[in-house]
Amino acid sequence: MAQVLVKGQNAPLTVARLRVTVETPGPADLSALLLTDSGRVRTDADFVFYNQPDGPGVSCRPVAGQPECVEVDLGAVPADVGKVLVAVSVDASAPTLGAGPEPVARISGADGVAVATFVVTGLDSERAVIAWEFYRRAGAWKIRAVGQGYAGGLAELAAACGVQVEEEPAPAVPVPVTTASPVAAGTGAPPAQPPAPPAQPPRPQATAPAQPASSWPADRAKPPQPAPTPVGGPPPERLYQQVWSIFEDAARSTSALRSATEYAEQRRDDEVGRLLDDPRARNSPETAAARAAADRRHDELVARATADHRRDVAQLSAELRELDGTLPPTMARWDSPAWRGWQPPDETAVALRVGELHLPEDPDLRIPLMFRLPLARPLWIDAAGTDRAAATALARSIIARLLAAHPAGGLGVCVADLAGGGAAVRGLRAGPLAAPPATTPAELAELLDNLVSRVDLIQMALRSGDTALPPGLLDGGRRLLVLHDFPFGFDERSIAQIQYLINDGPGAGVNLLLVADPADSSTLGPLVSSLWRSMSRLAAVPDDHVGDPWVGLSWTFTPDPVGSGAALDAVLDRLADGR
Repeated sequence: MAQVLVKGQNAPLTVARLRVTVETPGPADLSALLLTDSGRVRTDADFVFYNQPDGPGVSCRPVAGQPECVEVDLGAVPADVGKVLVAVSVDASAPTLGAGPEPVARISGADGVAVATFVVTGLDSERAVIAWEFYRRAGAWKIRAVGQGYAGGLAELAAACGVQVEEEPAPAVPVPVTTASPVAAGTGAPPAQPPAPPAQPPRPQATAPAQPASSWPADRAKPPQPAPTPVGGPPPERLYQQVWSIFEDAARSTSALRSATEYAEQRRDDEVGRLLDDPRARNSPETAAARAAADRRHDELVARATADHRRDVAQLSAELRELDGTLPPTMARWDSPAWRGWQPPDETAVALRVGELHLPEDPDLRIPLMFRLPLARPLWIDAAGTDRAAATALARSIIARLLAAHPAGGLGVCVADLAGGGAAVRGLRAGPLAAPPATTPAELAELLDNLVSRVDLIQMALRSGDTALPPGLLDGGRRLLVLHDFPFGFDERSIAQIQYLINDGPGAGVNLLLVADPADSSTLGPLVSSLWRSMSRLAAVPDDHVGDPWVGLSWTFTPDPVGSGAALDAVLDRLADGR
């Protein structure tokens, strides 16, 4: 019997040769994308669609007399492909996928036996939807009902997976003498005159991958995204990707549980509502029996969704336990044995651990939150709702991890602490400091001027292609600017310099770590408020401010505990001694 999945739900696979179809109210195209663990195609051949119907282990050639399908042979999928997406799309001239009955995605075996069914709900203006995801987990293949839509159609979906879409010029269309006013997309209002027939939209062309654009709500901290990397890279890279995959699976599994529960409740409410529409039958034995049956169906669906989620959590917990003993120091907890005998690395680490994430459904499933290095965005420790000591302790922990992630001398720390008079740096030792802490407005101005000049010189050298910078001006290491109690003691010029360092500093090897309570800047208006949105926020106390990039759940972030502090102190002592 075929499994019936809801959005976000996953299930194991027992067959390798599969056939995917999607039932839609009108004509539609199917396509597939073969992605690495970084979520992007490797080459042009990984985009399988009507202009390129065959790929490694996947084909979407139409068969006469049969509905369009995508055939997948998981045994023939290359080892460096971590997932296969199957999508359905319509042309720009066709009604959207949300305009009619809900699409029904089906998977069957090569023998025709049904494997899984997924009714794609919640669509509106989407012209392309990822129906299924086949992905590797613990050496086996699984399926996930995705249902993620793209209003921009197949071209937008392909670009999001790293395919650069080249639009062909549309053929000329005769324009009638009598013209009509254009209709706003999605309004449904008829034009005053019949419009000219639309030209056939350009077909996507698969070329070299390009970085897709993305957006994220300003009120949620976006988790760090794994940058594309060569598959089969060093072990730390693979470990980082494994943690990221566990994070995604946990998010989608919880979303599936919530969706199934909401669906069960809505279906029960609808059934009971219909029973109560007739006042004469409300208290009849038949109505009572029907209500009891509706309750049973609700309970069975919720129980089945809960059991599936419990199974997922148990598997993910086991994977995390197995990973925990293999994580390198900067990706491990402070109390991990990985810190014993720590030595500065020969090259910069892959990622930086800052804490853990969990959801209310599974408080014991703690997923490491990591930032890929080098940092692409500033880190902001939100001191709201806590005392200075807690925020300073988290800053010290992150600084120590960053120092431990770089080769000896590869990162110099600059600190501004005007409110505390330099107290925040007393636990850092003198070794890693690139300059004495700035404790007065004059010292702050000098520090910022030096860093801005540093960025300017490096950018000039990069633009000219000359890496030989003036002797004595710059060293080869990166800089971390730590600002405590920002924006205390800052004027408009210094805030403008901070904005410049936020925008251009990472590309020149200058990163920022701010410790601040936004309430302290409430009187400075948009000059400072825009800065918060450009940084990755970390709460100094547990807080549900992190949203995942797949289904947008609110995750509670808990800073990584330092414990006794022995490992942290050992790192700082070794760096201070130059060993």
